[in-house]
Amino acid sequence: MSGKPAASDALPHETAPKTQVRQVRDALLREFDGLIDVEDLANKSDVDREQAFLSRALAALTVRDLTGCDSQAAAEAVIDGRDDIGIDAVAIDKNASHLWLVQSKWSDSGKGKFAVADALKFIEGLRCIDGRKFDRFNVRFQNLADQVTAVLSNRGSRITLVPTVMRTEPLADDVVQRLSDAQDEFNQFGNMLDQRTYLARDIWEVVRNDFAEPPIPLTARMQDWIRVSEPYEAFQGIVSVADIAEWYEAYEDRLFDRNIRKPLGITQVNQGLTDTLTADPHNFWYFNNGITVLCDTVDPEYFQRAAKRSPVTLHLDGASVVNGAQTVHAIHRAFRKDPEAIADGYVTVRVISLKNCPPGFADAVTTATNTQNRVERRDFVALDPVQRRIKQDFLLSLQKVYTVKRGEPEPTPESSGCSVEVAAVALACAHRNSDLAVRAKLGADRLWEEGSQGAYHLLFNVQDQPSAYQIWRSVLILREVDATLHRTAKDRQARAEAIVERGNRLIAHIVFQHLDLDDIDEPDTDWDATLTQVPNIVERATDLLVHHVDAEFKKQLVSSTLSEPEPCRVLAGLVLRDLRSGAPVPDLPQEYRPVRNAPRQRRRNAVPTLVDANRLAEGTPLTFRAIGQPEREAMAAWLAADPARSTATWVNQRVRPLLWAADGKRYSPSGLVQKMWQLAEWSKAPVAAQGPARWCDAEGKSLWRLAQDTRNDDDLSEDA
Repeated sequence: MSGKPAASDALPHETAPKTQVRQVRDALLREFDGLIDVEDLANKSDVDREQAFLSRALAALTVRDLTGCDSQAAAEAVIDGRDDIGIDAVAIDKNASHLWLVQSKWSDSGKGKFAVADALKFIEGLRCIDGRKFDRFNVRFQNLADQVTAVLSNRGSRITLVPTVMRTEPLADDVVQRLSDAQDEFNQFGNMLDQRTYLARDIWEVVRNDFAEPPIPLTARMQDWIRVSEPYEAFQGIVSVADIAEWYEAYEDRLFDRNIRKPLGITQVNQGLTDTLTADPHNFWYFNNGITVLCDTVDPEYFQRAAKRSPVTLHLDGASVVNGAQTVHAIHRAFRKDPEAIADGYVTVRVISLKNCPPGFADAVTTATNTQNRVERRDFVALDPVQRRIKQDFLLSLQKVYTVKRGEPEPTPESSGCSVEVAAVALACAHRNSDLAVRAKLGADRLWEEGSQGAYHLLFNVQDQPSAYQIWRSVLILREVDATLHRTAKDRQARAEAIVERGNRLIAHIVFQHLDLDDIDEPDTDWDATLTQVPNIVERATDLLVHHVDAEFKKQLVSSTLSEPEPCRVLAGLVLRDLRSGAPVPDLPQEYRPVRNAPRQRRRNAVPTLVDANRLAEGTPLTFRAIGQPEREAMAAWLAADPARSTATWVNQRVRPLLWAADGKRYSPSGLVQKMWQLAEWSKAPVAAQGPARWCDAEGKSLWRLAQDTRNDDDLSEDA
């Protein structure tokens, strides 16, 4: 909430150097390349030149953090080089009242050295500055001499010595003693000199906070309120829904940064909230559970201090809605729809200040208060410090998005990142234990199980946390496996089709085990070369799996064989043995190859099939996907104008099962597509629409495809 990571978010000590150093190094190169003066390094080797640049950039980063200046000004404060007398950067505040002297030490290993000799040289430079012996310094210092003189001439000014060292261990005692002795010497007649040390953790936090959003300030005008002062300060009262709408208008989903999930979009519950507000705002307070807000501090402003029931205005700093995200989102939707209609609506708001709360209290409140919409086990993953660190690692190491909370927009596969659910499935398939791939196939919810043998513990172990590189590259492999299986699906039918459909995660597991992934964590690895191997391995593994399922488990149901850990372990071992030995892939039976133009028996429609099988959970998000270039071109601009137009949620009913986000009304898949064509004014639209083929789940499977999979499962059961 305040921009600083919680103590529980700290990286484990044994993983800190490698992860922190890489992220800081990338940030220094990214931020200060071209800004730091390196002309005097021309005769050095490439390695020495880069190390010197990183040390100077580290000094500039420190200056920027100390003064709040921009990167260009921070780079100009660097004086490192010949005749710097132990001072690498000189920073001055805008009031000429504070002088910071920085000595920086970079280390690729995270074990930078700051010895007694460095401290003594540092103190020598301080004495030269105090004695106005500016002529002993290089030309870079001379450019700053007038500003330094202004600070020294300013009565009451302060000087701070700032060692900045890329190391995890504290400075040695004898080094600290030399700096303290200098401090005692200079402070005989007043507190002029102090010191501040930046170590690896502090430097990493500076880089991390470059990406952090600023704390949110909110104003809550509260009526009929009560105040609790012990043991923690809190207020509860009634707030106009118009004020809540203004919160969301200003900060949108940032309001929910501490919540376990983002708004889930349009669901029947949320649409009911919106309908109540617009049609009967007076009853909204009676029908709603209210909103809980956590904040760093709360400052009450009373209208009449003596009157307990007079309104109070609460000024919140570092605020976040931890319960009631769906309510806030529904209020905003109603406000955008009809601001005048909701003017008389009110909602209960509870504000809790975290100022004196113990560690973990905020997460405990968040967990305990989320009950109105269905809360899934996955939602509580958002509270795990491991996931917060992975999110930071994605941002700092890859400049990619890693979403953890349910309701956050799914990152596009091409470049921007992935969700925790996609990451969990990829890591499950990559795990050496094939049981996890089986669990992933049975449902992603199986991957959030806690406990020493729970999948979540095995995938995201705090002592062996997967890096952003490992996760992202595992996701890329899984996507390549799925793309290959999709591309070759037309070559399989009957039992072979069922085996691959049921065993796609097992196939991915086999591919992961066959590839050489020793360098998956190394940033400089050519991952494109690894990905080019995947299609061939997938095709061979697929045919081998079909062969071995028939050879070992011919009399068993495909669905049960590939849903049980033991058969899958056997099959994975057999296929990997053949892949590694280069054994020829056996020819599959002819009946496993599709017969072209074979007449088809008419099947039940997709919607009844899905409803009867309860294939989709109530509220499952669906996305519109145009088919063919003409439709994509005709719909592109209209869909881009409002993202809600391309989203809907599933209602598990035969009649009108799609709840459209654009208007909150229910439609059949085909009926909604035709309405969208009409609204987009597509003059050449077909007469009929295959709606189920155009509405897809998070994995990209259309309703039509999901219905096909469901029918195949039924057929296998009947055959058995």
